[in-house]
Amino acid sequence: MNRPSPSRATSSIDARSHRRGDDYLVSEADRRSFAERGYITLPDVMREDELQAIEAAYDRFTSGSVPGMGRDLCDMSGTYGDPFANFALVNAMLPRRYEPALQGNLFERLSRAISCQLLGDDMELDYDQFLSKKPDCPRAAFAMHQDMGYWPVGTPDTRTATCSLAITDSLLSNGCIRFVPGSHLPRTLVRHRPKGSGDRSDSHTLEIDLPTDVEIVPQEVRRGSITVHDEWVVHGSAGNPSPQWRKTYVIAYRSRATVAYERSIGFTHSHNDTVNWKTALDLL
Repeated sequence: MNRPSPSRATSSIDARSHRRGDDYLVSEADRRSFAERGYITLPDVMREDELQAIEAAYDRFTSGSVPGMGRDLCDMSGTYGDPFANFALVNAMLPRRYEPALQGNLFERLSRAISCQLLGDDMELDYDQFLSKKPDCPRAAFAMHQDMGYWPVGTPDTRTATCSLAITDSLLSNGCIRFVPGSHLPRTLVRHRPKGSGDRSDSHTLEIDLPTDVEIVPQEVRRGSITVHDEWVVHGSAGNPSPQWRKTYVIAYRSRATVAYERSIGFTHSHNDTVNWKTALDLL
């Protein structure tokens, strides 16, 4: 596992970051970049001791030790029927639902402050997610997609800030996130399709085909730092051929009215939900 020493983490957060207690101050330059490119990277959001407290809970989920999750524990590079031992990209949805002690943790407080600075004070936690790429696993790739491809279409207010915390260093060598800058600007869905067999009941994962000349920009993120991305921006990640795990803690924020609308139609972001709303696939 790639961990900075506590002394290095403490000195860097004091010297370079915009962290102030339970708040993180987003610069005007970062706000402009988020609007123009569809994503940003913010350094040193959390300290080493704070990460260790979260990582203990994180590992309970991604080791398969939390019971009763159903399809909320799945392999985002495989199918729902795969045995846990064969998972490559371990996805634990809605961990704060299954372990309420996570609710209100420091990353929740910091990421909400960041989302409000980017998109307005009405931003509210929509869902959380733990994503782990097993070591020595080139197939632990997350297909290129837009988050809006997974969510109900027709929502009037789609403002979203998805905050992804690097629990371990996220590098080119272990499959860091990659973005197509500016791909969010048209605010339209690219054609998506179910990965693999083409049957969405077999796998939650969607994928898209990109032109060969499109610009794809990787974002390396050190442990304790985060990326924040827009709901329309095209993104994904490669597999993990390295000998280390790649661990990411995701929290997404949407407007209070949008979250209320989602819940009113039964959409909770759980893979156990019965789909009764239109998605990107209904537009094909």
